[in-house]
Amino acid sequence: MLVVLHRTAFGLYLYAVGKNEEAARFSGIRTGRVIICAYVICAGLTALSSIFLAMYTRSILPSSHGNFYELYAIAAAVLGGFSLRGGEGSIIGVVLGTILLQVLQNLVNLLGIPSSLNFAVSGSVILIGVLADQEYTEFRKRRELMRGRLATAEGRL
Repeated sequence: MLVVLHRTAFGLYLYAVGKNEEAARFSGIRTGRVIICAYVICAGLTALSSIFLAMYTRSILPSSHGNFYELYAIAAAVLGGFSLRGGEGSIIGVVLGTILLQVLQNLVNLLGIPSSLNFAVSGSVILIGVLADQEYTEFRKRRELMRGRLATAEGRL
């Protein structure tokens, strides 16, 4: 996936559509096709991982397996640096976010926190990650604005 996202036209189109769909459309990218391809790839990978999970657990009971896996996936992506607004992030960040989330879950178990609070801890981590992403985005905007003002002031001198 790393090669596909960074070394192919499809990966660049995917980042462009994720960042700003309207601008990508105006630049000549067929945004509808890119979005459909992204959903098809996601569905295929989901089916493949479901088959692997069924083979690993030797069971296909929806009531006992796969509960709240989407919460863990979102938490890992947010912790890994993906923006929920789209267009930002990396595969390596998701791997690191997954490792961090697993360490947090193990820490919850080691500290003796009841397992019923495991989802509350994951939700709190997602919330903190989203707030940190928002603050970082605002910080970058302020920094770019200040750089622009400094460049303008230096040009006038």
